[in-house]
Amino acid sequence: MIALESVSKRYREAGADRVVLREFSLQVPEGQRLALVGRSGAGKSTVLNLISGMDNPDAGTVLVGGTAVQALSERERTLFRRSTVGFVFQFFNLIPTLTVRENLLLPLDLLGHKGSGAAEAANALLQRVGLEDRGGSFPEQLSGGEQQRVAIARALIHRPRVLLADEPTGTLDEETGEQVLSLMAELTAEHGMTVVMVTHSLDVARRMDRVVRLVDGRPVEA
Repeated sequence: MIALESVSKRYREAGADRVVLREFSLQVPEGQRLALVGRSGAGKSTVLNLISGMDNPDAGTVLVGGTAVQALSERERTLFRRSTVGFVFQFFNLIPTLTVRENLLLPLDLLGHKGSGAAEAANALLQRVGLEDRGGSFPEQLSGGEQQRVAIARALIHRPRVLLADEPTGTLDEETGEQVLSLMAELTAEHGMTVVMVTHSLDVARRMDRVVRLVDGRPVEA
């Protein structure tokens, strides 16, 4: 499903090049749940950005579902993300001026799915994540755990083939984080989604099917 082949990526900082990934190759089969671990600055989030097309490699190939992401135009990458990728972030990234239900409807709206069908999908998913009574609330009125459940629902409502999660439990207490991980695993397994999750926690990582550590810009199976 996902293949990064001989990918290199560097950034220009303070007048010097900082190499993040070096001849980086990684394959993630369809339906696999992969955890990426490593120290801060190791390149974990860079890998997510490359898979999603939010960034381009300096060299190498990024394939997602057979699509060479780095070969797409900027507009094509935007459309690719909307249809193929779901995101869950550490700080939720919900739109504060939209209600919970409106946050869920936004990805469908961007894909041209509107009307009663979209509303029914949003209501059904809110029920699945245990927030059927909070659709009219705004994000600031929810707890951190509730906001992350909304973020997961938003990421999955259009049934993407790939879910990318960047420290999804990083701001949550242990019990709430466990609930969020269980919910994410349940919902992604139902549709056979491929998951790539970045985490600093080995305990969280071991909940996944496979763990890869980033060391000196290269992947090491853990």
